[in-house]
Amino acid sequence: MELQEVLDIAVDAGEILLRNGAETYRVEESIIKICNGLEHNCETFVLPTGIFLTVYSSGHESETSIRRIKVRTLDLSKIDRINSFSRNILNNALSYEEARNELDDIKKLRSYPILVQIISSMVVAFAYALLFGGTLTDGLISLFIGSFIYLLNLRMLKLGCFPFLIYFVIGFFCGSICMALEFVISEINVYIIIISSVLIYLPGVAMTNGIRDLLVGDTVSGLTRLGEAFLTVLAIGMGVGLGIPIVHSLI
Repeated sequence: MELQEVLDIAVDAGEILLRNGAETYRVEESIIKICNGLEHNCETFVLPTGIFLTVYSSGHESETSIRRIKVRTLDLSKIDRINSFSRNILNNALSYEEARNELDDIKKLRSYPILVQIISSMVVAFAYALLFGGTLTDGLISLFIGSFIYLLNLRMLKLGCFPFLIYFVIGFFCGSICMALEFVISEINVYIIIISSVLIYLPGVAMTNGIRDLLVGDTVSGLTRLGEAFLTVLAIGMGVGLGIPIVHSLI
């Protein structure tokens, strides 16, 4: 396989991993496996927002690529597929066409349908409300608020709003709606409902990945992910904290 082809396959595989929530050390390991499996040496440096890769040939020629990653989400199925792809290419060298086709198939993998996502958010909110000691009424209210803010989240993502604004708006609507409902249904536990409704937006994966990156020595990536997680929690908390007093002052 030509040097440029190896570079193309390795960077694309790394981009899929990084876009879908993989740790930076996992991205680096996968890129190295792919390059070694295609009989080339490489040097790679991965940050949460970019990939730097240089591939060397036996004749001391080299090619370098930089790939900027602007949008990141969470899709464990794509991460698993790329992990399998990198192990497979390490043990069984593929042609450029075979590797390209497999990467294209992985890129085309679709997430769950919108209806399934909404139902899942409703079930999760309902279950957490009961888990935290809420009543059936608390669970049902959490269910409907969870579905509403998930639809709001999807709409703002479609409009291209930046993540921290989305988290702030989610927190604001969740806090304000819950406090307004307290004046209608006095026996509900507002704080259980708020926590249950926003819990799925808390950055548990980002915090875990940040700690794992720190443990393997990727200090910059680890601190970046932990900082992102902290700002996400702060944005949700500020939204809730602003929504509650506004409703109190109006009602």
